[in-house]
Amino acid sequence: MLLLLVVKAVCFLTFAKFVWVVKTIFSSLRILWESRQISSNYKFLPFFLTIVVVLAIAACNHNPPMGTHKSTLARTPIETKIVSHALGKVEIPLQPQRVIVLEENVVLDSVVALGIKPVGVMYCAGCEEKFRGIPSDLLADVPVLGSIGSLPSLEKILALKPDLILALTNRKKSYKLLSSIAPTVMIDFPTMYDFKERLRYVAQVLGKSDRAEELLTHYQNRIQKLRQQLGKQLEAKTISVIYLAGSADIFYSYRGDFLAYGQIISDAGLQLIQQNQKQRELTLSIEVLPEYDADFLFIMTDFLKKDFKKANPEFLSFLKKPIWSKLKAVQNKQVYNVNWNVGGTIGANRIIDDLFKYLVKTS
Repeated sequence: MLLLLVVKAVCFLTFAKFVWVVKTIFSSLRILWESRQISSNYKFLPFFLTIVVVLAIAACNHNPPMGTHKSTLARTPIETKIVSHALGKVEIPLQPQRVIVLEENVVLDSVVALGIKPVGVMYCAGCEEKFRGIPSDLLADVPVLGSIGSLPSLEKILALKPDLILALTNRKKSYKLLSSIAPTVMIDFPTMYDFKERLRYVAQVLGKSDRAEELLTHYQNRIQKLRQQLGKQLEAKTISVIYLAGSADIFYSYRGDFLAYGQIISDAGLQLIQQNQKQRELTLSIEVLPEYDADFLFIMTDFLKKDFKKANPEFLSFLKKPIWSKLKAVQNKQVYNVNWNVGGTIGANRIIDDLFKYLVKTS
């Protein structure tokens, strides 16, 4: 307020001097005008000077609009920080408020778990869940910008006015365009596949590091409880996880530490068949399926269960192959269909729930 009064005082002093100068000029012009020594090209000069005076008065009497609590001169700038990401460094708000996540579980899980409700998200079309591993009710009223595998709606992104965009590097071709809308942080999943490391990184970006440690402490407590209830009788039991994508002749196997379920199974002290697999992903023929047999066999799919017979006859055909019935897990009825495509602690707790359900009760 004091600064505003000082500015106005200076303005009026300057204006007073300006009026004196204008008055002097007008007096001189009046003499020239009366003696007709002024050229016709300057006949609008008095009118022009009058306009200047009016504008000067308006400028000195300008007040901030009603409802403004601080003058423009005293407005506090938004605090920012520099963060490193897969494509370099970017300046982002210290506490982002309007976050868009161009992904549907790997990063989104961490964002939601940290207590941030995004203003826009992507979804998984054709999956059993729109946001894999994340209850849909947590994102029920969040605008959807498109499905994974397609381009997000730039018009919707602009309309949402984000102050931060989070995405995976599979969208790096759109990085410059996205950065022109809002600061954009790219995460490279193949080099940040550990869900705990990813949670800590996202928490650092969002200014929620304390919350991340709370989530991980809760996770470790649940793992410890699971290990206690599993007991020594299950230490020798083996687990295998295979992924079926609707083909009658092939299945997929992932390295034990590459996806969250493998990390959780390892933390629980269980023996995963794929633990020593060197390649991140293997596409395998059904003929080698016996090599992936175990005491407990978990089948991962993304397809809608109600559409198995209609949309995925190959999947049922896989289960009817003679080689399938010879598996130890099949004969002992220890085969379970699960959706373990998860990206963070929300999905991790679901996996722990399944391990309690299928292993502890079975023991």
